[in-house]
Amino acid sequence: MANIAIIYHSHGGNTKKMAEALAKAVEETGCQAKLIKVADAQLADLREADGVLLGSPCYFGNMSAPMKEFVDRSVQLFGKGELEGKPGGAFVSTGGIGGCGELALMSLTAGLMIHGMVVQGFRKGGHLGPLAIGEPDQRVLDECRLYGTQFANLVKRLAG
Repeated sequence: MANIAIIYHSHGGNTKKMAEALAKAVEETGCQAKLIKVADAQLADLREADGVLLGSPCYFGNMSAPMKEFVDRSVQLFGKGELEGKPGGAFVSTGGIGGCGELALMSLTAGLMIHGMVVQGFRKGGHLGPLAIGEPDQRVLDECRLYGTQFANLVKRLAG
């Protein structure tokens, strides 16, 4: 069974709600989802997963400092190409319209792509990944469900 690490930082609970919705969708496809708070995440979580989703609140147009610290630590895996070819994706919550959530999604996605990970665009919503403005409403949770399903199917194809 393919396994997907969903590593997230959530200060107010919005990103956590998105992570939980993604995990539910992943598990409905027959994959195993492992929800991991970024404070508890280890580089081994990246190594062992067949796919990785990173989620963060948007702080000043970027991922949060705890998520950035984790992504920065992942440089230890870069030299050996340990994540190359592995599916990756991102999701973000932000405080308001114009809160630069897409910039945070781009920074997370850039980190994944620099590792050589496979990042699939998303046609049915936020093209870079789910983005909540404030507390995720039903539209965002539905988008997480669709994105989680698409991501899990990609993981199954590539890990198969």
